[in-house]
Amino acid sequence: MLPLSFFDTNCVVGQTVRSTPDQMHSAEQLLAEMDHYGIAEAMVIHALGRQLHPIDGNREVLKVTANQPRLHPAWTAFPCGVVHEQPPAEEFLQQMRENKVGALYLFPNQFQFTLDDWCIDELLEPLADAGGPGGPGVPGVPGVPVVISPVATEGRDTFVQDGTDWNSVVNLCRRFPNLPVVISERRIRRSQRKMFKAFEACDNLHIDVSGPWLHRCIEFMVEKFGVERLIFGSNWPMFGQHMTLAMVANADLSDEDKQKIAGDNWRNMIRWCEPEHPVVPVSPPADEYVHFGRTGEKFEGMQFDDCHAHIGESSAHYFLDKAATDDLITLMDQFSIKETCIFGLTGIVCQDEPGNDIVTDAVARYPDRIVGFTMLNPHRGPEQMRAELQRGLDNGHRAIKLIQTYQGYPDEGPNIDVACQWAHDHGMIILNHYWGTPANMQRLVETYPNALFLTGHTTIAYADIMKKHDNLYVCSCPLLDPKSCERVVDAIGADRFMFGSDMVDLPVAWGLGPILFARISPEEKELILGGNLRRLLKKYSLVATESIS
Repeated sequence: MLPLSFFDTNCVVGQTVRSTPDQMHSAEQLLAEMDHYGIAEAMVIHALGRQLHPIDGNREVLKVTANQPRLHPAWTAFPCGVVHEQPPAEEFLQQMRENKVGALYLFPNQFQFTLDDWCIDELLEPLADAGGPGGPGVPGVPGVPVVISPVATEGRDTFVQDGTDWNSVVNLCRRFPNLPVVISERRIRRSQRKMFKAFEACDNLHIDVSGPWLHRCIEFMVEKFGVERLIFGSNWPMFGQHMTLAMVANADLSDEDKQKIAGDNWRNMIRWCEPEHPVVPVSPPADEYVHFGRTGEKFEGMQFDDCHAHIGESSAHYFLDKAATDDLITLMDQFSIKETCIFGLTGIVCQDEPGNDIVTDAVARYPDRIVGFTMLNPHRGPEQMRAELQRGLDNGHRAIKLIQTYQGYPDEGPNIDVACQWAHDHGMIILNHYWGTPANMQRLVETYPNALFLTGHTTIAYADIMKKHDNLYVCSCPLLDPKSCERVVDAIGADRFMFGSDMVDLPVAWGLGPILFARISPEEKELILGGNLRRLLKKYSLVATESIS
């Protein structure tokens, strides 16, 4: 396939209130990242317009993008009204056109305004009719795309998810059916079902795919609503461009649909202001892993192994598309994943046994592909925990999964030791969503040396402990910011770090991306992406009845 021509619609330049010396924020740094990932163009807003005031940010972003043909300016705005902080709507639109500002970004929670008609319609009315070169609107040419983000920083760049007021968004879309409306969130998870209903209700609603990082969400939305509704964005520099780029490039879609999401949908949306799109030669990939991340094209001998995955077809929080056992095996084949460590979604809440039964069935059907973990709820007490562990052992499960943080049991409660003792006695891997303080982690690895402890999610809090003890490893998900993989490898070494996808919660490629694109050696990537887990499975969790020697 030809390289995808990516256009990143969601980038912020300029220092935020919490920027530190090692955090990227400049146009030069953004362009260097784009070269590494093979991204042709980006649309940017300025941090001043995101956190302080649109007028300041709009002025600065024009300076930043001047003489940078790959960077396109976007503006932010307040509602129009009696407070004349910005030009009237028609004049504002004319200034956007003159400066080839392709899109308007709205932050209603940050700047405390609503999307109701009495508040925002005066600003949006001329934008909805602006489609077509030179304006006014031309049939078939969209109006000015309006990107809506619910995140409010209030001086602190905090992580917020599921913040969109979908009722207000639907009402806005219905009032302005010619206005392209794009939702941009840091994470859409528990509100996924409302999002689908909103898309069903509004043909002019679109999504920046950096927000809904959910299993097969891209493929499902393309099937149900059409590929034109999705655009590529990264939320740089809060997030790295690696996750979303790999997710799009490796989606189970046609090359034509991938290209639409990667850039063509957005290029069509901003053609109202007649922007120029430079021809950008794709920089050569740093290694074969980068090439795979950009294109989805496998290299000879490619094999990954996954230390953290779920199985189950239902969740209280979000919809799961094609999540049955056979679907997971198909997904593993797509990404050349040989073995996956799997535990049931069902056991996270409510009753343990049904989820563990699903794992048992998967292990029985695919013993060479699935490493079964028994999910435990420490609230059940030592007797029931041991009974469920024995049942798992009898059913071919080879390891243990804890997630007491979600279950409301203390992270350092006494029943955690019940599971650790079992793992020690049977030479098993035991994975926990969160192990507690470094002091508790050190106590556990010292008290139960025959167990192999694995963190469910990325941390470097235990780096000093790992220098003294070899029975503690770290799972890779999530690696959110641009240099997170490199930072973890610097702290603990590639030989103590293992790829975990967190499917069927997260997309496999979303978790692969930060490792594939990391600025580390191919040998280090191979260790993280499978070599370490293959080595450990030869020592730990060998067979159901055999203890470690």
